[in-house]
Amino acid sequence: MVVGGAVYGIVAGGAGEVALGVDDVEGAWIAEDGGDPRLVIRADGSAELMPEAQVEACAWVPAGGGRAAATWAFGDTDDPRVVHVELRHPETAERCFFDLDVEDSGERATVYGERVPAAFDTYVRGAAGS
Repeated sequence: MVVGGAVYGIVAGGAGEVALGVDDVEGAWIAEDGGDPRLVIRADGSAELMPEAQVEACAWVPAGGGRAAATWAFGDTDDPRVVHVELRHPETAERCFFDLDVEDSGERATVYGERVPAAFDTYVRGAAGS
């Protein structure tokens, strides 16, 4: 049973949190208060950030008012419920990072930006591929 407990500790993270899978994060993430999708996460590691989310997370004006391509990766064992998102401004190549801290349900997440010290938004997940 010691081996089983050790394996659970590795899979669940330090505080009993179960690590995220692609099914837990893929899809369109919408601001909890409604509106259009803000972030679309794809299974292949790519993502798109909509203009209003770029302003919130990165404090920059979107190039041409459009979507920004991004990449994402799962957090490490210390952050098993976190998705790290990185994007570059298409005109200036300035980098921006933010985290999506996903609740156990996989349907709700808090977004934290590198330029915004506190949680600035809560997203809920729509259908995959939205």
